[in-house]
Amino acid sequence: MWSGDVGGACPLNCTHVWNYAQAGAALFPALERSMRETEFDLMQAHSGALPHRVHLPRYLRQHGDGPVGAPDQPALDGMCGAVLKTYRELRRGAVDLDWVRSRWAGIERLMGHIASTWDPDGTGLLHGIQPSTYDIGLHGANTYMGTYWLAALRAAEELALLIGHDVLGQRWRSRFERSSVALDEACFAGGYYVQVPDPDLPDTHQWGNGCLADQLIGQWWAHELELGYLLPEDHVREALASVVRHNLLDDAGTGTQRPYAMRGERGLVLCTWPDGGRPEVPTLYCDEVWTGVEYQVAAHCVREGLLGEAEAIADAVWTRHDGRRRNPFNEIECGDHYVRAMSGWSLFEASLGLSWNQIDGTLRVGRDGSYPILTGEGWGTAVVRQDSVELRCHRGRLKVRAVVRGDDGARFRVSSDLGVDDGPLVVER
Repeated sequence: MWSGDVGGACPLNCTHVWNYAQAGAALFPALERSMRETEFDLMQAHSGALPHRVHLPRYLRQHGDGPVGAPDQPALDGMCGAVLKTYRELRRGAVDLDWVRSRWAGIERLMGHIASTWDPDGTGLLHGIQPSTYDIGLHGANTYMGTYWLAALRAAEELALLIGHDVLGQRWRSRFERSSVALDEACFAGGYYVQVPDPDLPDTHQWGNGCLADQLIGQWWAHELELGYLLPEDHVREALASVVRHNLLDDAGTGTQRPYAMRGERGLVLCTWPDGGRPEVPTLYCDEVWTGVEYQVAAHCVREGLLGEAEAIADAVWTRHDGRRRNPFNEIECGDHYVRAMSGWSLFEASLGLSWNQIDGTLRVGRDGSYPILTGEGWGTAVVRQDSVELRCHRGRLKVRAVVRGDDGARFRVSSDLGVDDGPLVVER
């Protein structure tokens, strides 16, 4: 698992893999803040690009605009993810607006680099080689990279508006709207989204008219950050249901690549070709089963109301990792305790209808019940009943301003902060 002369298997701040991991941001927000600081303060290249590896010790020369390894050039999905994670850290309370302002030049340079490199003419579609977490360069119109870009545009717009850069925010909104229409028109094939490769580039390691499990990953991110729909809602739901129908196989261990599922085991494979046409050299890892992708798709299914599909995927993961053949606390991928599996936190929150937004102090829950409150400044619990909410702070301070119940839209307003020594705070409707 050696990546040439640039390090081992997915070392350190591997931006495109960390794109999937949501647990750290909720449980250890200071750790995620330090990762964003490493990216923007140390790793970012002169061009604005963000390499997907960091060299340690920190005083060593960084990759800059040179080759990186697996993939060779800075991963585009990892760059889009840096913008999404910055907005996430703001919502989680790991950073504040002053922190965003202090890194704004880097964020703006990064967004400018992506736009000028992959869509210089403003067509709405990304062009050219698009280095990805699959360790290869995708190309042409595709919703794996396309929805990442759409989500990054929306997140950048929200960040810009929050710090008073309204004109820039409006410019990114306009690009988002143009790109959303262009991507849907180019890639929705009825049933799911396909890739339209560039005919002038090598056809190896593409998926063409296949059904990619990750085809809506940017929409998963958009739901995590409450950014709305990136593509038509009906197309999103239809495509997601198709992913489960075509890619959740009862025998997911028949491929010839790394055996994360054995023969006779159920799992969500990364890509299938329901209508035939599998390329002679398809996208790398297409026959593999990654728990990080399975959790991501399952969580997205919950957000779309596809509860049976979500349960089927989760059951497949947990059956494979039930302690008999595999450690349930070590969902191996490229290595032991691989961070992509931390997308599982998003399934936990989606199932509860749970989200925290420290920007406006809103805690959202699905229905009556007991919920964790995890913020950048403290943690506690919320017990939601029909006509009241009981809040308790167990560490730090909680700056909850409203609890919103999703099943009926009930809003409980909170007028003060809550500390450890304050005891329970009961708020009635």
